[in-house]
Amino acid sequence: MTKLEFLEDIKNNCSEILYISIKHMYDKLHKDDEMLDEEQNKEFLSNYKNYHLYLNDFAGTIYSRYASSVDSLYIEMCEYLDIEIDNKYTLEHTIMKLEKQTPSLLLGLTDQDIQHQTVVHFDERLDAIENSTHYNNNLEEFQPRVDKLKQNISLVKNALQIT
Repeated sequence: MTKLEFLEDIKNNCSEILYISIKHMYDKLHKDDEMLDEEQNKEFLSNYKNYHLYLNDFAGTIYSRYASSVDSLYIEMCEYLDIEIDNKYTLEHTIMKLEKQTPSLLLGLTDQDIQHQTVVHFDERLDAIENSTHYNNNLEEFQPRVDKLKQNISLVKNALQIT
């Protein structure tokens, strides 16, 4: 199917915001009459990072005009294309976001309420990771990184005297 045919399919079967967002992404990547390989297309759309990368300049429209988010667009596209949302891309994205929150960064937050809220959110994300099917099916690959994250948050909790 061509890019235009694919976009027409999205337009007829999904939300308006998903359609204009995918159109925005694909206008950067493909010519109108370009043929799309079904598997490559599905792989591209299953990669959560691509939504952040190609919709970064469109975020204002997504958030303000449509009261939506990249997460909701990703979920809708995955549901439409029958892509498992609990996949390597969403797991990797979550782990990478937590890895950026180093102990020194968390301890450097000046507001105690924000520190506490950040630690709680960090714990919630770790719980979500540990409940992830993809994580549990790929422990050898991801467990060392998650164990490091647990150590980091434990250090922060000890330093802030949070139980």
